[in-house]
This record gives sequence, structure tokens and C-alpha cells, in this order.
Amino acid sequence: MRKVGAFLGGLVLLLALGLLVFIFLHSPQYKGEIEINGLSEETTAYFDEHGVPHIYASNASDAYRALGYLHAQDRLFQLEMMRRVGTGTLAEFLGPDVVEIDQFFRTLGIPEHAQTSTEFWNSQADSPWKNATEAYIAGVNEFIQNGTLPIEFLLLGEKPREFTINDIHGIVGYMSFTFGMALKTDPLITKMSRELGQEYLEALSIETLPEHHFIPNFYPDSISNGSLSSLLEKLPVPLLEGSNGWVVSGSKTKSGKVIFANDTHIGFSSPSVWYEAHLEYPGFSFYGNHLAGVPFGLVGHSRHHSVGLTMFENDDQDFFEIKLNPTNSNEYQFGDEFLPFSVRKDVISVKGQDPVEIEIKETIHGPIVNSVVPEIASLTDNPVSSWWVYTMEPTRALEAIYKINHAQDLEDLTAAASLIHAPGLNIMYGDSLGNIAWWAAGKLPIRSEKVHSKIFADGSDPESIPQGWYPFSLNPKSINPPSGFVASANNQPDTLQNGVLFPGYYFPGERWKRIADAINSKDDWTIQEMKAIQLEVVNTDHAQIAKIMLSQIPDFDFEGKERVKSLLENWDGNHELSSSIPTIYYKWLYHVLRLAMEDELGKEAFESYLGSFVMIRSNLPFIRNFDHPWWDKVNTPEKENASQIFSESFKITLQELEAQFGDNINSWDWEKAVILEHPHPLGSQKPLDKIFNVKTDPVPANDESVNKLAFKLNGEGIYTVTSGPAMRILLDFMDVDRSLSVLPTGQSGNRFSKHYRDQASLYTKGKYRYQLMDKNEIVESAKDALILTPR
Repeated sequence: MRKVGAFLGGLVLLLALGLLVFIFLHSPQYKGEIEINGLSEETTAYFDEHGVPHIYASNASDAYRALGYLHAQDRLFQLEMMRRVGTGTLAEFLGPDVVEIDQFFRTLGIPEHAQTSTEFWNSQADSPWKNATEAYIAGVNEFIQNGTLPIEFLLLGEKPREFTINDIHGIVGYMSFTFGMALKTDPLITKMSRELGQEYLEALSIETLPEHHFIPNFYPDSISNGSLSSLLEKLPVPLLEGSNGWVVSGSKTKSGKVIFANDTHIGFSSPSVWYEAHLEYPGFSFYGNHLAGVPFGLVGHSRHHSVGLTMFENDDQDFFEIKLNPTNSNEYQFGDEFLPFSVRKDVISVKGQDPVEIEIKETIHGPIVNSVVPEIASLTDNPVSSWWVYTMEPTRALEAIYKINHAQDLEDLTAAASLIHAPGLNIMYGDSLGNIAWWAAGKLPIRSEKVHSKIFADGSDPESIPQGWYPFSLNPKSINPPSGFVASANNQPDTLQNGVLFPGYYFPGERWKRIADAINSKDDWTIQEMKAIQLEVVNTDHAQIAKIMLSQIPDFDFEGKERVKSLLENWDGNHELSSSIPTIYYKWLYHVLRLAMEDELGKEAFESYLGSFVMIRSNLPFIRNFDHPWWDKVNTPEKENASQIFSESFKITLQELEAQFGDNINSWDWEKAVILEHPHPLGSQKPLDKIFNVKTDPVPANDESVNKLAFKLNGEGIYTVTSGPAMRILLDFMDVDRSLSVLPTGQSGNRFSKHYRDQASLYTKGKYRYQLMDKNEIVESAKDALILTPR
């Protein structure tokens, strides 16, 4: 037995040593020396205590080549997933389960547009942004060819092909798609319009209401330099969903310098979306947040300027219902004539199976999407075409982002912003000279007055097609306003300079109002005090909704439940984890909406409504209007009213919560109902979820607080937080070298890196760490350097 024990002990030791060797070989290299092809001179990278590379190079080409290598070292599998989604080649890598995703994006035209953008890119003369991008691509490919691939490739039995400029354009296309809301919204609105009628629509906030909060414009005379849902759930990469950004002038800060804040709201994933990197070479110093595969920081700062993003939420996609020629189904009506469909054939390579051939029909409006959008297929038998701003012209996003990173003044930023045709972005800006600014960037189509941008248009009417673009100079903006700050939170901008209020999928502005009210409350802000705004989990609209519903319930329904009534009556909208009020409120709201709407919409459409911006924007006006037709149950002879729905849903809520958490109301803590897990693409398969997913402590989940930690309403009463701030940035130009940030999980996507999840606890606890730019502090934090030498 002793010999057996000794043998087993030795075997365990060998296995442990083998595992350690495997982890060592598959971990990113953060110190030592690596030879890299194409470098002109030795380049140094210091990794700080959170794994952020600080790259010091003698020229731009070496800096971006090093960045490409290090980005791939930490995030190659994420880069692989992003480019395969954007190029419609996911099934080639993952197999038949994701063929429908490839078919969806190919039908929508993203891979085709990537090729068009690549052809445009190749036709352009050499430029600093082209040279930098090609150096970055070479660095990525250097790692693919000579680095140790992350374990995901081993588990899948795959090797990555070389990275290309077309892959970057595919990634940009996917990003643009995720910023759009039309596909998730317009079929539902059209269904309501056709099947229920105008009276039902008027009870909702389909368009921005006067009571909602608008982003104010300020135009200076001149610039001065002082179930589509079920398909999307299969995506192995996150969706971009919203954001907050604000910039405060020195007149309202203690330091007398501009303070900048940004937190982009993106679907949670492991790794998280943003990869941080700090580049230094002669004439350039920039700390950026990068998307996988994109060489320039979409968000970031130099010592002179800082740039952030939020989603504009402008409506840039329309749908056209097509009328077929009664005598020839290969033709469709357009005006007084019949035009032939154009047909595009495509082949999807599928791992382990024969290729799948698809046929995509197109009209003058765009591709027919019935076959890939179930909500449209169930709504009409007629073909429906998608017209999308993004596919109208090649993207110049790389040029724009490069110029934003290298901007020297407001004019440079304006010129760079004008290059962005889609997606619509709010660009937030602040600089060391005291300037603050916001631009709504994106090409805005001129639509006919007869077109409702969220309801399918008549494809046979030539006047229904957008007739051109408003010039960028008319786009909403605010530059050095008298208020002393600019802010955006995905809410409606005020009118274009020509007086047009541009339609979109804007949020009601509760987040914007909380931010604006806080900034206006004092004139001596510090970034330490700004933390409280960024981390706030209060939404007063929900507190108001709770009080309205309570006011309509007869007193006898509260017998024995006075404690619940008291809690809800005195709620200020805070979502603290120790509070039981959100636990009660959200289940109650779900049942109110279910009893009111599911009978008219059906289960699938109701689920779509719960995931739409329309619900968020409509909750308060919907609840306080006791006269709209939604309250009546269509399948009963009597006519129900709001009071009955509130009472019935309240009783159901309390019964279910007692069954779920027990009789003690004080024990229904919000933290017991909230789950946060950052999913990895392979984490959907057990037991790989235990290896790759990052599960954290609960966070104060909420709907439309500044610190938005979003979830979907449901009847189970357990809420998985699916998105939130993908980073939190705070910067005071008094001390740029010690700005603050935090990521939801960690800097590295390599499972064996010590930086895979080392920020998860900081994030859930509302803590920050420094974005270092001072070389002495960086060297001290890193201890050792990684030297990249020419091969």
C-alpha cells in the first residue's frame, strides 16, 4: 500500500508539474525578450500591476507593430471571435450551430461591406493611419505565426489564419450593427401599429416625449482653441448597448482644469471588451481603450486631450415592404415600373460539414431580410428590405479614430468626427486648454414627411427612400457652452441647427438628468467626488411608478402587507443590495406589464417588448395613464382597468416572493435576486463555464440609473445582469498621469494570465485603479520590462 501511495503521490506531483509547465507555456510573456520580424529598432513594453502594456518605441511603425503583437498575446481568441462574426465565417470555426448567425450577417451585408471598404482602403494613397494599421496587422500575425496560441484553439482543434485589413473592417461592421436598434424595434412597432392600432401606440413612447430630457446644443460662431433576440443570444461576442459621458469645464472644478468622465455600456463578457494600451514614440503619447483587432483607441487620452464615446441612438435603418409583380415574382414594384431583384449567391463554410449555399435577394432599398429575422417573417408574407446607412458607403472609421487619437485641437476633432458615417456616436471631448465639446457624429438621412421611421414603409413609393444627407455642420453639438459642462446618456439631442428633431431610439434621459443635476449642484468638483456620480444606482422614475401603482390599489388589499406598502411609498429609487424594495418592485412591474400586454402581443412579442428601448422609455407614461386600452384583457367579456391589473399583479408578486424567499419581507434582499457572470464563448458548455466564465459577487442591478447594470424583466424573479459599464474612466487635466479607470474582469483574455480577472473585485466594489502615464511610476509598477528586438 505504501508503494501504491508513493506511486500515486508521484503521479500527482508529475501531473501538477505538467500543469505548471503547461500554464507557463500558455501564459502571456510580460518580461524578458522576444524577437519580432519587421521591427526597425528595439522597443520596450512595461506591464503595470494590472497588465496594461506601456510601449516605448522610436517610431510609429514599431509602436503599432508591438501593440499588435501584445494585443494578440492577450486577446487573440477574442480577436478571432470578433473577426469571424464580422466576416460571416463563424461556422467555419465553430460548426453548424452558428450557421444562422453567418447567414444573418451576410444577408445584412456586413461581410460584403467589409470587402468594399477594403477595396476603398487599398485604393487610397499611403498615409500615417494606413502605415500604422499595417504595422499593427503585422504584429498580430507575428504572434499567430510564432507565439503560443491560447488554450481555446487547442480545445477546438483549430489554428487562426492570418489577420487582414478585411478582418478589421468586418469588426467595425459588427460594432456598427450592435449600435443599431432598428432590427430589434421596428418589427415590433409595425406589428403593434397593424394589429392593434394608433390608440395602443399612443400609450407608449414610440418617439421622444416632451417630458424627456434633451441634450442641449450650443453652436459657437466659430471654434476656438482656448426573436432575433434568440439568434443574438448565440453570439460569442458582446453587444454594445449604451453609455454615459460628461466633461466639466474648469469653472466648475476644484483644480480649475477640465474633468472628463466616460463609461461605455456593453454586454458583459470574458474577457471584457476594452483592451488598454499606452503608446509613446517621438511626437506621440496616448493611453487608449481598444476593441479587439482595432489598432487605435476608440476612447482614450493624451496629456493634452481626452476623447470618449456614447451611442448617439439615431435612427439609421429603415425597412421597406415590397410589392411583387403579380405576373412575375422575380420583379417588384417601384413607382410605375417593375424592377428585377438582384441576386447575390454566397457560400458559408461549415466545420465538419458540407458548405451551405445561400441566395440573397436585393432591391433598390437593400437586402430582403425575412429569412433571417423571424419577427419580420411572422409579420408579413411580402418581402421586406433593409436600408442601412452603414452599408451605403465604405467606412473611414480607421482614419477617423487615428485622427482623433492624434488630434491637436478642436478643429482636428471636428474634421475627424465628420468622417464617421455610421454608427452614430456622441463624441465627448476635453483638453488641457479648458475646452469642452460634444459632437453627434454620423450621416443623418433626409426622410420624407410621409415616412414613420419605425414603421415599415411602402417600398413601391419612390418618395419613401431617403433623399440625401444633412450636412455634418448641422449635426447636434455643444462647444464650450455657458453651462460649463457637456453630457450625453443615449438621450435625445436637441434639434439640428436647421430645427429638425432627428428621430432615434433614445433613452428617456433619467441618467442625463441625474448627471446634470449633480454637476449643477456645485462648482468645485474633484474626480474623487465624481466617483459618486458614476457609481450612483438611483432612478427616481421607478420610485414614482411604484407610488402611482400603490395609489390605485384598494386599502383592503394591503391587510397584513403594510410593511410592503410603507417600503414602496418611501422608496427614493435606490437599488442598494441590502434593500428588499427592488426585489418587490421589479417582479411587480413585470406582472403588471404581462397582465396588461401579453394578451394583445402574444408571448414572443411581449418578450421582445421587455428587451426593447420602448419599454424603458414608456414605463412611466404607460403606468400613469389609466385610460389606455392595454389595461383591458381582450379575452374576457368584462372591461378591466388599471386598478384591477395593479391589484392582481401585486397579489401574485407577494405570493411568489414568499415562496421564493420566505415570509420575512426584510430578508428579500436585492442581492439574493441578482447574478453577475461574465460569459466566455466556450463557457456555455459545462464544465468549461467553471474554467472560463468569471462569476462575481452581486452588483446593485438597476434599470436606467447612472451606474446602469442592466437585466431583463422576467417572472422567475432572479435577474442576470447582462450589461453595464465596460470601463469607468475619470480624468482631471490637473494630473493626467494619474487618471482613474477599472475594467469589469481584467486586461487579459488568456485564461492562464494573472490579469484574467484581477479587476473583477475592484469593479463590483466600486473601486478604481490608475491609468499610469508617468514613466517613473510605470517602471516602478512593472518591476521588469519586456524587450522586443528586431529578428
